[in-house]
Amino acid sequence: MTPVTDDTLTPIIIATDFGTTFSSVAYARRGEGLLPDVKIIDSYPNEPSHYTNGHPSRQVPTESWYPNEPIFEEVPEEELAIRQPSPSPKIRSFVWGYGIQDEINEDMDHSKFNRIARSKLWLDKSEHTEVVRNELDPILRRLKRRKIIKENEDVIADYLARLFMHAKAQLKEEGFISDATPIEHVLTVPAIWTADACRKMQKAMTVAIEQAKFGTVEDLFLVSEPEAAATYVLGQCKKGNAISHGEAFLLLDAGGGTVDATTYRVANESPLRLTEELVAPDGCLKGSSFLNEAFKEHLRKRLEGEEHLIETHGFTVSGIIEKASLLFEYSMKRNIDVTGKVTPQHIMIQGLLENNQKRLKDNRVLMDRSDFVQIFQDCLREIKKLMRSQLINAKRAGHDVKKVVLIGGFGTSKSLQSYLRKALREISHEFRYRSEIRLITTKDLERNDPEVAVSYGAVLRAWDKEDGPARITQSSYGFEIMEEYNPKKYPEHLQVKKKFKDKLDGKTYIEEVIEWHVCKGQFVPTHAEYSLPTVYRIFPAKTKIFRCEENLYVSDSAVQSHYQIKHEKNNGAELAGKIIADFTPLVRSGKIRLTNPDDGYEGAPHYKIEFELVMIINGRNLRFEARWPRGGEVKASTQVCIAAAFRPGTK
Repeated sequence: MTPVTDDTLTPIIIATDFGTTFSSVAYARRGEGLLPDVKIIDSYPNEPSHYTNGHPSRQVPTESWYPNEPIFEEVPEEELAIRQPSPSPKIRSFVWGYGIQDEINEDMDHSKFNRIARSKLWLDKSEHTEVVRNELDPILRRLKRRKIIKENEDVIADYLARLFMHAKAQLKEEGFISDATPIEHVLTVPAIWTADACRKMQKAMTVAIEQAKFGTVEDLFLVSEPEAAATYVLGQCKKGNAISHGEAFLLLDAGGGTVDATTYRVANESPLRLTEELVAPDGCLKGSSFLNEAFKEHLRKRLEGEEHLIETHGFTVSGIIEKASLLFEYSMKRNIDVTGKVTPQHIMIQGLLENNQKRLKDNRVLMDRSDFVQIFQDCLREIKKLMRSQLINAKRAGHDVKKVVLIGGFGTSKSLQSYLRKALREISHEFRYRSEIRLITTKDLERNDPEVAVSYGAVLRAWDKEDGPARITQSSYGFEIMEEYNPKKYPEHLQVKKKFKDKLDGKTYIEEVIEWHVCKGQFVPTHAEYSLPTVYRIFPAKTKIFRCEENLYVSDSAVQSHYQIKHEKNNGAELAGKIIADFTPLVRSGKIRLTNPDDGYEGAPHYKIEFELVMIINGRNLRFEARWPRGGEVKASTQVCIAAAFRPGTK
């Protein structure tokens, strides 16, 4: 059921950064000021205050756990909206965010849970995410086989639903919203994502918003993550670091999973607008979570042969390593600078005995600079390579980039900052610049909260949507129809593999044909209407119920009509929406009457129901209607969000 909102209330903007390893939500109340008063959702359940110095966390791990089997449990009433396994009616145990870290202990049994991490990368089908997707695929297959989820995107929807429930509860507790407050959702997406990836993410978000009863997805606004981050940074630069109109800069977003490099030029300062990417954006899968993986692997090797000492105390090696990785995540990797002196660290592990050869002490593992260099070096080298490649490509394209902006959670790493500054000195000398390329970090900004830069910047970008990209669609939308076989009129029909002669009206038809009305690469006005004026379905005279199921399809490649869905021209076309128009009352009232075959055709008396299919574009929404008669009463309709069909930032 669509929530009832009160349009007299001031809307609020909710911007979601669904990150690879951490997510955040920013918000602001709509107003007439030039800039919004942006706030951040915090105080997530089970947050580790002992790691955050008692400060409420402003981001939450993008992780969830499912048990191997759906199980009964007591669930708070407000969480019952979470989708139940289908067809099983059981309530499943589900842990998300910091709840997972709260569950981690030295004697944990990993076999009882399916851990979903880096689910965002499953949507990115590029080569560099293949390893992560291959790790995730068997878990997703297992969850589907056990009917815990139905579609792969469900794991994203489940997580987002909990995220939105928490945000909604906090905003209501603060008196910031009521159930009737209009909500304007903003979603950030990677610049390199395809329209298909954006659409799958949009679908998951739609489900989550409905489950959390947190507004609607209507008129969802997409913003690219680099643009959101740049909007945050350029609005926060201190004097002396400001990036002005016409200046080119490299944005290096070092997150938990990916590190993305995008080069822009400032096209307008107020409101801030950037040019399209000056060179092709690039990225690498060397975010800070891979430091965690390297740390775990390092510790695993150090503990080989020591299992008997550890497990006699009731602990497991995997549990010990998971627990130690939390210390590494929240303390060691953030404060250590491997390019300078490193104070030796100790990992406490109950049961270990001193072993000088393996650098083990009683109940602890010694970690010195060489160990941390080994853990950090792969990520640092790859990020340097990425930055260097982007700067060289910009230089070759005639763009002198004198500032590199480093953001993201990994961007606060002392090791990464020092390593990149040294690299920029080398590159500046190579390019023969008089002054060095400057590395701008969060210390050079008025605010120092890089972990929420993307969600914060997304609110700023959504505050004023004018002067965004042209409304050129990246996807095609069309109706599935039954078409009378006519190869002279439609040469495409010559390639039809299957046609049939209708026994009622005597004519030859082909089914499952797509008529594309909005085609990829086409300019689509903010308000537009596309009509297929004569669609008809044929029913036998003895039929009692007259219902027509009509389908809307979307494709990121197809543009040619009159081909069947299974034709290679329509490869990748997928269902986008469905309506069922019930014409039974019209038949029973006599408005639609029995008819006979046209002259020259053999058949039998039948009902031929003619109606109009209409596609109405309104901003970033598409309304799909069946009207009878043409231009008349709407007999069935549905609305789908088509934000993913446009470039992020399109009004």
